[in-house]
Amino acid sequence: MKSLIMKTNLPAPLFSEFRNFIAAIFRKWEFLLLLFLDLAALIIGFINPDFSLPEIYYLGFVFAGFIASAFHVYRDQLSVYKNIVSKPTEKIPKSELSISSVVGNEYAYSISDPYFGQNPYITRMQKSKGVKCYFDGRGVFYINDEVYYVMSKGSLAVNIRIENSGDLPLDVLAIHAENSVDLRHLQILQDGVFLNGNKLRFPFHLKKGEFVVLQSRSKISFSKGSNHALFAADIRSLPKSILHEISFDTMDVDGKRQTYVSKIETPSRPLIDLYVNQWREYDQEEYLVLAGYSLVPDSRT
Repeated sequence: MKSLIMKTNLPAPLFSEFRNFIAAIFRKWEFLLLLFLDLAALIIGFINPDFSLPEIYYLGFVFAGFIASAFHVYRDQLSVYKNIVSKPTEKIPKSELSISSVVGNEYAYSISDPYFGQNPYITRMQKSKGVKCYFDGRGVFYINDEVYYVMSKGSLAVNIRIENSGDLPLDVLAIHAENSVDLRHLQILQDGVFLNGNKLRFPFHLKKGEFVVLQSRSKISFSKGSNHALFAADIRSLPKSILHEISFDTMDVDGKRQTYVSKIETPSRPLIDLYVNQWREYDQEEYLVLAGYSLVPDSRT
């Protein structure tokens, strides 16, 4: 069913075309009838003076006809005006996608365990003859009394709430994410958009009034052709906040395509702290120095 909007507050009618209003008065039957009677009385009084009336009566007939006709014209025009203004107008359906952050859970940084996926290598080292391998009380693995450490990969999850706030069903055709990080060795690359832990498939259908919470995930690692040391050095070049621009390509049931863009900022400090704390835990002084830190907590060089 199409939505209708009824307008009930009618403004007072305006008679800007005064000439047309006067002409309409002269055409009404009330004015013409009394004018005819007035002329007939004048003719009769002219033929037989005994039946003549005072002039005030003749003027009264014409004035009464004018007033009656004016009221008739006013009533007719007011009726037409009400019919035009109060006629139901069809609301034009529109498509719209509302995008917002999830308050209290806007984003989350994380980094992997440095030994994730390293079990085969660690086991091989432990079985190798002539190689001294052990874990200390912190869980740090040593090979010949040197800490074995693999640079962790980072990740960023940005939570976004989208709602079909328009009047039509909507299909999300694609989601694109970009960020303001422009460093040579540290990169943040889009890893996909997820719904309830599963990668989102397109097109994604949204009914009118339906909303979902999506998660845009990004990988954080060193660039192709770079290395761990250069990655650590680029940590100190991260901006205080990272701007993320997420765009949604949509199409409604009428085939109209539109792109909606949301901009979200995430501070870089939580990411830096994750790496710095891990490097201190695993005694990675080289990476700390390159990033502008030392092994001693809260001591920034």
